[in-house]
Formats: sequence, C-alpha cells, structure tokens
Amino acid sequence: MAICGFYLREFPSLVFLHGYSERSTLTEGERADGRRKEETEKKPMVVQIRNPGVRRSVLRLRLYGGDYLAAKKEADAFDSLSKLAADYAEEKAPADLTESAGETTDQEKAAEWAELLKEAAGYAALKNENPDYVGWIRIPDTRIDYPVVDRESDPEYYLHRVFDGSKSFGGTPFLGEASGVDTKCLIIYGHNMKNGSIFGTLDSYKKADYWKEHPLVRFYVDGEPRTYEVFAAVETQVLYEDEDGFRYYRYDGDIPEEEYDELVNWLRGHSDYDTEIVPEYEDQILMLSTCSYHTKNGRFVVAARRVAEP
Repeated sequence: MAICGFYLREFPSLVFLHGYSERSTLTEGERADGRRKEETEKKPMVVQIRNPGVRRSVLRLRLYGGDYLAAKKEADAFDSLSKLAADYAEEKAPADLTESAGETTDQEKAAEWAELLKEAAGYAALKNENPDYVGWIRIPDTRIDYPVVDRESDPEYYLHRVFDGSKSFGGTPFLGEASGVDTKCLIIYGHNMKNGSIFGTLDSYKKADYWKEHPLVRFYVDGEPRTYEVFAAVETQVLYEDEDGFRYYRYDGDIPEEEYDELVNWLRGHSDYDTEIVPEYEDQILMLSTCSYHTKNGRFVVAARRVAEP
C-alpha cells in the first residue's frame, strides 16, 4: 500500500508517515517550542516584549525558524550535488561527445545531444559519492531536479534522509520496491513538500497547459541521458486491502504485457486530460508519485513513456 507518496508492502512502520507535509513538520516545531518554554520558565528572559504584534512575530519565528533552516540546509545540499555534477562534466566528460553527437543529422539536435551527454557524464560521476545513487531526475524549466537513490536492503532508508544519509524532513527521491532503472515500469517516490521542493510542484501537472509547457522528463542513468514524454496525470488514492480499486503502486518492475496494458489503460482512462499518447509494450514507463490532499490517502501520479534518443 502506498503511503504518502510512497508504498507499504512489507514496512508497517510507514503507516505512521501518512499525511506527512509541512503540517507534520509544524507539530515537531511545536514540540520543540514547548521544550524551550520549559527551559525559559526555569530561567526567565531579561527582555520583555510588550507589543502583541511583535510577540506573535517572535512566536512564528520560534515555530518556523528551525524548519526554515532545515529546508535551506537540504536545498543547499542538493545544489552542491548539482554543482559537483557540473564540475565533473567539465573535467571528466568523454572527449568523443562531439563525434557521438555528430551522428545525428540535425545540427541543432546534435548540439543538444552533446550537451545532454555531457550532463549525463557529470551525473554518472556522483556514483562515487554514494553507492545508492542510481540516477538524476529532471523536468526542464521546473524545480524538479534531484538525485534518485535506491537501497535494496532498506527501501525506506531515504524517506527522511538527504543524499549523504543525514536526517531531513524532505528526504531524497527513491525507487519503488520492485523498480529498477531498466525494468519495464519504474516508480520514483518523492515528498510533496509545501515549500515546493522535492515533488512539491508535481501537482502542477493537473492542468493541461502545464503539461504542454513541460512535456518531457529527463532521467540520467549510468552516463546515459534518457528522455520520457508525459502521457497521463492522475489523482488517485491508496486503498486498504479490503477496498476495491486499482493499485498503480503494484505495477512496477518487469510486469507482463497484460499488466502493462492494464496500467496504461487505467492511467489514460483516469488522467486529468487526454494527451493522445498511447504507450506500447516496448516503451518503458516512468511514474512519479507523491502525496495529494484532494481526498483521504490521496496520491498524484505523473506517468511518462521513454522515447528514442537521437
């Protein structure tokens, strides 16, 4: 069962993570604030704030300050990784990129492909920083631009950890339990953060105009730039075992053609709009999954099929 953009198959502890968002972060902030109040009762503050408006502002700072600093720390960590990949690309990109790109007939496409290969070489080098790293997900001209990880021995490990393994609220996007970078269908899970980080902007795909402006997803794997085109955007939910309905989160991995067709038909039939794109069994499907608050146990899924590179 998927839990808050993630899944629950053999990990009962995840059930307690349902509804994770900035709201649950505030609860932690309130608890921390309560501890600070106990401390100040033992040692009164010297400065008194008489203005009610100022007092409210100070309280908000106390409640949100820690969360803001944590979010900034997470963002800085991901930015550093992106810069590191760019540096790797400049220093260690293969010398034959231009020749490889030159195999395409269109010069503009050749230049674009050369740039993608260069980026892919940089992202591939991040494997040296973390053996759990499997690729980099990016939706051009959006905030979705993150590493993707996979720890088979503990699939939920990065639920609340950044790339280096240190604790964080936002975590790091990670593969579904049965997913692999080369399986027929794969799911990448990420938190729907209220500050827009991780998959916090994914639900922008609820509008067809946004899909038209951002139709492609890039996934860089092992030095290879992969391109996917979005074909469905679905508002759905996690179902309890005794509930009837379609469980998209059980359709990752190397599924047979019959299940593949079931998944495609369900995604297209429940999409918020018709893209007129119909994947075939030879096409790999990538699903990005996160929380949604349109209903209890809500989820939002953007599905894309892999297309041929130049």
